[in-house]
Amino acid sequence: MALMDKHKVKRQRLDRICEGIRPPILNGPLHPRPLVALLDGRDCTVEMPVLKDVATVAFCDAQSTQEIHEKVLNEAVGALMYHTITLSRDDLDKFKGLRIIVRIGSGYDNVDIKAAAELGIAVCNVPASSVEETADTALCLILNLYRRVTWMHQALREGTRASSVEQIREVAGGAARIRGRRSASSAWAGRARRWRCGPRCSASA
Repeated sequence: MALMDKHKVKRQRLDRICEGIRPPILNGPLHPRPLVALLDGRDCTVEMPVLKDVATVAFCDAQSTQEIHEKVLNEAVGALMYHTITLSRDDLDKFKGLRIIVRIGSGYDNVDIKAAAELGIAVCNVPASSVEETADTALCLILNLYRRVTWMHQALREGTRASSVEQIREVAGGAARIRGRRSASSAWAGRARRWRCGPRCSASA
């Protein structure tokens, strides 16, 4: 009797663990390829070549789950998303077979990750998705501050003569403090060194 009770308790624990787990993905020659959907975009040129042999890729170009086709809600096992759509608990409940969400970007604040975990949906992001672009933009802004490009451009458009050129500063030999030691900071520091601008790193974020 005690042995049966132990088995019953174990079964109850297993049932609780599996409550939020979705059914297994059936793949192979006897099953169609799983459906992966890009929720808030149209450009699948990156995803198509990578997934073409293992999944069917579709795009929704939606701003909310109300705009997503019923086939995607019923059959998609994977979802790719940018930042223009939000998935709340109610939105996640609409997906019948979703197993994983990939946030194309560094954040995931537009996904209810607690609800996703309870539903057995894994959520991933791409922390280093825009490291190079961020470093390039930061360098352009700093160069603009030093060389006053925007200021001179505005003077040229207004037909006035740019004066006070002493406000234009040299980048070489300068120093810039970098707060944090993240990937974008390291990428920017590498660019700054090529301009002979010595970055000074600070551990604080």
